[in-house]
Amino acid sequence: MIFLTVGTQFPFDRLVRTVDDLVGEGAISETIFAQIGDSTYKPRNFEAVASLDKQAFDERFSKASAIISHAGMGTVAMAMDLGKPLLAMPRLPAYGEVVNDHQETLAVKFAASGYILLARDEKELPEKIRQLTSFVPKLRQANPDSVAQRISLFLDSLK
Repeated sequence: MIFLTVGTQFPFDRLVRTVDDLVGEGAISETIFAQIGDSTYKPRNFEAVASLDKQAFDERFSKASAIISHAGMGTVAMAMDLGKPLLAMPRLPAYGEVVNDHQETLAVKFAASGYILLARDEKELPEKIRQLTSFVPKLRQANPDSVAQRISLFLDSLK
């Protein structure tokens, strides 16, 4: 099962509609289950709910073979922590899906580092979904010393 999640704060109809179309065309054969938030678009080709409680969300996420999502930091971090293949399509301010380009910036950085796959828009989604089946994300390596050093430098700069 592929878990599609777009968060719960804003709709992301562009992603939900494209995945629904791809399932309908047979481009995605694996079962999809989705959390689609306050979406105005209702998928015809897979089961979707507006939201899940934390326990149900975590269970779906952990059982999924892969994740398709917006590029929210919480979803990206969870996928990295669990070693889940994640295909992220950032919400874009040009479509009124988000107020700035932070999701695109985040997704580009994590994709360049090998942690996630990135589809910049719905045209790239079919090819990236094909790649998702064999994508092995780079494992996240904690580096607390580096974080402590950055915090120390920041605090020193405030003096």
